[in-house]
Amino acid sequence: MATYLLTDAACDLDKEFVDSQENFYVFPMNYSINGKEYVFSSFDGSPALKELYDQMREGAVPTTAQINLNDYMSVFTKLTDEGHDVLYICLSSGLSGTYQTALLARSMVMEKNANAQLYVVDGLSAASGQGLLVWYTLEQRAQGMDARALAEWVTDNRQHIMHWFTVDKLDYLYRGGRVSRSTAVMGDMLRIKPVMNVNFEGKLIAQDKVAGRKRSLKAMAERYETTADRSRWNTVFIAHGDCEEDALYLEEKVREINPDVQVRRQRVGTIIGAHTGPGIMTLFFWSNQPR
Repeated sequence: MATYLLTDAACDLDKEFVDSQENFYVFPMNYSINGKEYVFSSFDGSPALKELYDQMREGAVPTTAQINLNDYMSVFTKLTDEGHDVLYICLSSGLSGTYQTALLARSMVMEKNANAQLYVVDGLSAASGQGLLVWYTLEQRAQGMDARALAEWVTDNRQHIMHWFTVDKLDYLYRGGRVSRSTAVMGDMLRIKPVMNVNFEGKLIAQDKVAGRKRSLKAMAERYETTADRSRWNTVFIAHGDCEEDALYLEEKVREINPDVQVRRQRVGTIIGAHTGPGIMTLFFWSNQPR
């Protein structure tokens, strides 16, 4: 029997990578915009992601939905009934209620199958930060770790995944309740760009405010320079919300710091992008210190 690793669509891993992994599953997540509901699993090159951002630029306000309990039950039950060990790394509980739903599903499965090796871990991460955590967990699995050991490894190491990001317009964060209306209006007028991260509780917090887009990207690269553990884990994820030129600029700044870095450029998918808007730029890496 196999050790299955599960995560959800908030991880923003692209379809090509997802399809290349054995015994790996990404729970789809739903979003709605302009009265229509869509399903997002991973970016596959389709125009749907750009269309979402274009509609947001025109004033549309999308919403997202948690994964249904029955969806968790269906996958958890199938895999454990087949005798597989299962680890699910979930979107941060600091941003969504999906973790609690997954825990409920696990408890229901365990009531019927007390011997099931089924583990649910709060990733305390999101977007490609969650994706990077999953990426490294897959590497640990390849070295022979079983589901129990992987769950312990994720719990022990998730705080080392650093999330740094900035947005082009504060209005989207205001809509999501992340900043006040006055802060959003004044910030956009003065071209103030927040540099934010995910804290130890898996919640978004502002760390710096800088004037101008390029300065905010440089500030993120500086965080990499001062805190990245380049000797142990040398892979960096850079993800963007329909602003590839800025992603290339940030990659250039990171490579100036570390020419040997392994950079994976990705897209910020619809689940996270629905709350941050187009123009989000993100940088994820392994830190030498926990959050």
